[in-house]
Amino acid sequence: MSTVPMDWVQGPWLVQFHSVSIAAYNALCLENREFPHWIISYVKEGNVTTTSGGESHTVRSGDMMLHPPHLPFSEYSVTKGVHLWMHVSIQCAQHLELLQLYRVPPVVTIPEPARYEAAFMRLLTVWDNPGVPFRDLRLTSGMLQLMEHVLSGWEKAGSPERSEAYDSARDRFARLIGHMSVRLHEKLSRGDLAALVSLSPNYLDRAFEREFGLTPMQMLREMRLKRAKQLLEQSEATLEAIADNCGMADASYLCKQYKKQYGMLPGEYRESFRQKRNYNLYG
Repeated sequence: MSTVPMDWVQGPWLVQFHSVSIAAYNALCLENREFPHWIISYVKEGNVTTTSGGESHTVRSGDMMLHPPHLPFSEYSVTKGVHLWMHVSIQCAQHLELLQLYRVPPVVTIPEPARYEAAFMRLLTVWDNPGVPFRDLRLTSGMLQLMEHVLSGWEKAGSPERSEAYDSARDRFARLIGHMSVRLHEKLSRGDLAALVSLSPNYLDRAFEREFGLTPMQMLREMRLKRAKQLLEQSEATLEAIADNCGMADASYLCKQYKKQYGMLPGEYRESFRQKRNYNLYG
């Protein structure tokens, strides 16, 4: 099962397209292809064998192939086929690729193929028309709709993780962030985090900060405070319970850190949120 909880990865989303296209063929032989961003290829018609990272998978009509950046892959078919494919990057608020944090396997069955295909054709129409109004907004919206279909298929299959054979060096940090996200309630030290990725604490701090602009412990603090903010908005839990859920010593420490981060105490934020939530604009 995936180490990243389904409600943790948040926007805003940065979507960058490099290609959107339809490919039809009588036979297919792509060998050791490599791209700087994700290749997301939906098999509308045909049967394909794909290999990458020493693994081989059979892909049928209605399945999606996901090829990670900078990892050579091959695709073979001796029969006719049609692929709806994209070369794209999708980053979330954690400055990581969406598919790094959601460790979706290389092949996913799409639950509602007709709806996916219709959404793709809408996206392709926008891609092929540079002058269309609000093009970037339409492209981003369309891509997120398509990814919802992919993630729904993954969830329906039980959210199995792709193997480490598909990992890049940056994926190691994605796994670390995933571990942090499900252990917010635990007392984690620098040494604990470094052990998760088999690095020394000092080296991890330097390498992690080069990628994200903050150390793992600083990111862990931000994640805990974001989780506390969610609980203040979505539950009636006491401050002591929220502090415990977020790995903080007690309510007093939570209040101190929350005030430092957001400029108000947790109780003040909860009351302000309730007032806004219950406000009737047209009442």
